[in-house]
Amino acid sequence: MDNHGSRITGFRIMRGTLHIALLSLVASLLHAQPSGTQILKNIEANFSDIQDFSVDLEANVDLERLKVPKMKATMYFKKPDRIRFVSEGFALLPKEGVGFTPSNLLARFDVENVKEENSEFILTLHPKKDKTKLKKVFMIVDSSNWTVKQLTTPQFDGRQMKAEFHSEKVTGHWFPSQLHVTFSSDSTNTDLPEFFGQLPQGQRPSQNPRKGTITVSYSNYRLNTGLKDEFFEEEREKK
Repeated sequence: MDNHGSRITGFRIMRGTLHIALLSLVASLLHAQPSGTQILKNIEANFSDIQDFSVDLEANVDLERLKVPKMKATMYFKKPDRIRFVSEGFALLPKEGVGFTPSNLLARFDVENVKEENSEFILTLHPKKDKTKLKKVFMIVDSSNWTVKQLTTPQFDGRQMKAEFHSEKVTGHWFPSQLHVTFSSDSTNTDLPEFFGQLPQGQRPSQNPRKGTITVSYSNYRLNTGLKDEFFEEEREKK
């Protein structure tokens, strides 16, 4: 092969190498991991046109040292963060899990770290307000529909709550259909969790339930019904 042919062959090889490099660059850009802020924005977008909603809850409680019958309640929510539970008797429901709504995540949390595994993102979050008892939250997000699949909240006193969500589409929006909450705590911790304060004195366990589960089913969502602020103020007046 003469010098001219060698130059042509070399040019073709170089052009092919550049083409492959460009394709690799485009592919990497297409599959670039979104930032933590963008992930939270994607989750919030599902609620962008939801101003309020209510939903019926049915809960099965299985906590150590505590017998609780099946409970029914209705949860009411209004943007940005108003929540009220209405039930006959009492509703022993952890608001960190059952009352979780993704409408104002950016206002509530800073993202410390993001990891990607398959079609899921694992976020480490810090609450922006120092007054909250939560110091860190681990969130698993399904990137196929931008719903929260799991929340894990280590408490300052050694307790941990893990909330696993199953979601379904309701009039074009993704909402929880079932929630499974698991509790665990240090065996040396004898203090009662705060939400046991909802129980009458005679029904509270004498010792801290170190482990247990609460399973909640959601049904009959009502969206944008025009809930008034006064409705949520009634709950504060009772306390």
